[in-house]
Amino acid sequence: MTEAPLPYVEGSGEGRLSFEDIDQQYRLKIRAFIRLCMPPVFSSLEHQFDLKSLRAEGTVPIMFFLQFETLPQPLAFFARTRTEHRVYLRRSVVPGPHGAAVGQIERLLLDMNINVSSQGSDGDPTSLGAAVRSDGLVPAGRMRGVHVITRPVAPPGERQVTAVPEQLRGLQEHPWDEPYPSVELLSELPPGYHERETGPWQELRSVWALHNTDINQHVNVLEYITSLENHFSRMLFGANLPVARHRIERMSILFRKPFFLGEPHALRARLYTDDHRTLLLGGVHRLEPEGGLDPRPSVFARIEGQVSPAD
Repeated sequence: MTEAPLPYVEGSGEGRLSFEDIDQQYRLKIRAFIRLCMPPVFSSLEHQFDLKSLRAEGTVPIMFFLQFETLPQPLAFFARTRTEHRVYLRRSVVPGPHGAAVGQIERLLLDMNINVSSQGSDGDPTSLGAAVRSDGLVPAGRMRGVHVITRPVAPPGERQVTAVPEQLRGLQEHPWDEPYPSVELLSELPPGYHERETGPWQELRSVWALHNTDINQHVNVLEYITSLENHFSRMLFGANLPVARHRIERMSILFRKPFFLGEPHALRARLYTDDHRTLLLGGVHRLEPEGGLDPRPSVFARIEGQVSPAD
């Protein structure tokens, strides 16, 4: 008798916090989630489904939408960490663009939900990492990673995957039953927020090099995360806000089109505040041949933080 498909894949991972994972206040960094969370997830998928053969066929899950939340709990240096994850196979069906030949767009998605816990500490900055740590683990943060299953190196008309690959047929398909991530959805402004003037700090131009890329033949996801976090700091500085007392708490990042080796680009964003709370809405834009910016960002982020009170 054929076994019923699994409703989801679940698993866990163990590790240690490295020197680069926590800031000088011993809080988990947003940019640390990828290293901590992704290897155990893909290890579970590889263990139960043959992702290696899927990749050999030219079909891979590519990051499409990520959400991170880091909690204010101080953690211990080189602390034990544990990640717990569930991964769902989902199908999204959304209307096509107005006037397009295709009436609807279908996508197969791997929806990954991960909780991170670690050993806590008192966060004493003078301990230089030698602070007393808790015996047990405390909540440190959460991540959600939505991947589109695609054929990234196939001809443009053949990249979309709508039939569940044989390797994933042991995983139950669920509908995507929430609003599909979009620039417009992420750009919604909460009541009470007001835009801040940042002058020339609003935009930064650069170019992607070989060290920014990965084996999927385009710019690695961590490059966007790091670049946008850094741009948040530049804009706070441009608005005369206290960068040293600012902490990023949450990030949602949407990948519309990948960037490739040698492509020039610009980071451009708008900064909003409501008392001590901060909000960056912006992204990474392609540069047009004549030097202007593509009006639609290829990567878009919503980043939330707060400024702590002065001592």
